[in-house]
Amino acid sequence: MILGGDGYLGWPLAMKLALQHPDEKIVIVDNQWRREAVRELGFDSLSHIPRLAERIAAFQRHYGIYNIHYQLFDICSTMLEDLIIREQPHTIYHLAQQCSASYSMMGLDEALHTLRNNEEGNMRLLWAVRQHVPKAHIIKLGSFGEYAKGGIPIAEGYFRPSYKGASAYTDLPYPREANDIYHISKINDSNYTAMACRIWNLRITEVMQSTVFGLLTEEMAFKPELYTRFDYDTVFGTVANRFVIQAVSGNPLTIYGNGHQRTGLMALRDAVGSLARFAAEPPAAGEHRVINHVTETHYSINELAADIIGVARKAGLKTSAVHLDDLRKENTDFKAGYEVESSLHNHPLFHSDFREVILETLQLVYPYKEQITDRHFLPFIFWEESCKSPAENSADRMWERFWNKIRKKHFGQPQLNLNPGCLGTVDITADLGTAQNGNPLALYAKTREAFRYIKQECNHLWPSPGYRFTVTYSTSQTMNLLALAMLRKLLTTKKGPFRVVTSKHEHQGGIGPFEQLSEFIVYYLPDEVLVSRGMLEEKLSLLQPDIIFLSHTYYDTGDVVHNNNTLRLLKEAAPDAWLILDVAQSLGIHQIPFGTADLITGSTHKWLFGPYGGGLTWIKHAFAEWIGALFWNGQQLLPDVETHGFSLPGGQDFKLYWQLHQSLDRYRQIGIVTALERSCELADFLRKELSLRLNTAGIAHYYLNGFPTPCLALAFTDYDPYPLYIHLHGLDIHVKCIKDRQKENGETIHIMRIGLPYYETRERLFRFIQEVEKFVSIETVLAEAISLTKDQVV
Repeated sequence: MILGGDGYLGWPLAMKLALQHPDEKIVIVDNQWRREAVRELGFDSLSHIPRLAERIAAFQRHYGIYNIHYQLFDICSTMLEDLIIREQPHTIYHLAQQCSASYSMMGLDEALHTLRNNEEGNMRLLWAVRQHVPKAHIIKLGSFGEYAKGGIPIAEGYFRPSYKGASAYTDLPYPREANDIYHISKINDSNYTAMACRIWNLRITEVMQSTVFGLLTEEMAFKPELYTRFDYDTVFGTVANRFVIQAVSGNPLTIYGNGHQRTGLMALRDAVGSLARFAAEPPAAGEHRVINHVTETHYSINELAADIIGVARKAGLKTSAVHLDDLRKENTDFKAGYEVESSLHNHPLFHSDFREVILETLQLVYPYKEQITDRHFLPFIFWEESCKSPAENSADRMWERFWNKIRKKHFGQPQLNLNPGCLGTVDITADLGTAQNGNPLALYAKTREAFRYIKQECNHLWPSPGYRFTVTYSTSQTMNLLALAMLRKLLTTKKGPFRVVTSKHEHQGGIGPFEQLSEFIVYYLPDEVLVSRGMLEEKLSLLQPDIIFLSHTYYDTGDVVHNNNTLRLLKEAAPDAWLILDVAQSLGIHQIPFGTADLITGSTHKWLFGPYGGGLTWIKHAFAEWIGALFWNGQQLLPDVETHGFSLPGGQDFKLYWQLHQSLDRYRQIGIVTALERSCELADFLRKELSLRLNTAGIAHYYLNGFPTPCLALAFTDYDPYPLYIHLHGLDIHVKCIKDRQKENGETIHIMRIGLPYYETRERLFRFIQEVEKFVSIETVLAEAISLTKDQVV
């Protein structure tokens, strides 16, 4: 059994074991988390990784062996114990752990995931083996990074130290130390593992794995469909693999800090061959056998980069190295000195020549050169909070250069569009092909292809069980159609007027149709009612609404307000009302709360930076059956019962589908997490700089929303920002201005809303800041002059 058998090490190990033991059943367990996490960050494996079922089928076709099976589930569940009871494995490889130190330091959620996944999964395994297969051999992947590297030789797991003239009378664990949450979770696992051997009499081989590099093992047989994943980004890619891809792509090799940090290395084929060997060499019951899984022990990062540059240049590639800031607080003044004890050193079977493996990897990845994405090389996770300063440093400059490159490539318009209501300023080139333009059937076929991609991509980005998904018009137009369709259905059972409940923060594009149609009467609930269970139940019981319409993110404040808890409360208080959720200001930056609302709709031209006039809509099956359709002409693009009557009529706008296809593809490449973090980073920068200028000019202001958010809602009480808004518009700088907005306390404010697209740069934002500064300064001077003149008149 191989837990984590879909990963970089797991997949080639599964193939090797299947070939070495053709009469044994090889069971892969994986939950696909690595694939999902990498994609969410906007990264991807260099080589295409087929789905696990397709991988296994390719292995079967090539080798004619059918002993690999798989189970897709999370080992942090009772399903692991159930499987162990059912299969009674004699050997279990545990590779199913979150393996990135950088990921574990990214934020609280990532830190907690690392702890829960690694420590809980390990504990569930130990407990299940103890209970059901106590004689089984566990081969647990540890990390060479667990060891404290203080200048003394690193023993293989255990040693007998001396201190103050006394020597230990029994073997003790070698000291552990780590500067990141991932390695601390591995240290804890080592303690649990040792305890399980001492107290529960289990037999465990713990493999203290060093950095693995390379792409090929013998079992892959140069067949791309059998290759393992190859990550080269700064979160999941190993340093040697990242250096190889940087050399191939012509980018400099990025070294953090002074490069004196020392690393252990091991070629992929050596690591897999060695791991497979352990299956035939189980330790005795009660033995915690530790293996230092490392073959190259002498490299500093500088030396590693120099060696890879040397191999690359001999292969005809021009490359160099560049030093970035120390983002991980691991700078040292000199290369650390220590020896490593390992039974693997100089083993004839499992120590490939380092330079030969690097050259082989360069040659294997070179055909993928055009697929290499420069952003993968940019570090953006700071292990020490103080590193997040706005000061200019090499990492900041590289980061800004990257975003400027993205802007010029995809968002090359000269105007500075910061209007969060309409950010999709780019006319995405939709290449339908010249041959198709005069061929209607080919156009339909091409557009169906785009729709299938869109549906697949949206199901991945926004999993929505229980809903029908379709491409529609933007929120405003969809709500027009929806209000009319709902009116038609409501009139079949009772007379109006029909009651619509909403908040006081809705945009006219959403609530407008209900306000304009006389058959509806709209009730606006105060914020205090919406957040109070008792008041809400009382109000909805009195009103008995037919429809509840709310925005997930309020357009005026930018606050994310309604989650599934509040939506469930609304549903429970008014079970007969249809609940409509507008996600126009959330789609692309905030998690959509699927599960409660009957219909969820959003626009593509805001935070997805997609085509104007397009939208995405999710409809619960019961609501879809009730309303029947939004489009009644029957001319559907796809003969699909799920989308019939709800997707755009066939031939309506072929280009929209391809524009949306491209914007989703670009959005996925940037990464959901990265896009949001970048926008929030720019918003924080702009918030501080704007406040500095406004305070200097003596203009009272405050922000309606907190941080982090990609959209600033700047409120004024005594200052009218409309002239500034008009001035900026004349300079092709676009924001949103909302005049005379009345708060619930009766106060009237003016709001300037500013959306920060991820592709913008600080340099361009300075243009906006400087124009605001000049304008308010002139206003201040004029106001003082007018005041002085009045005094003189008096």
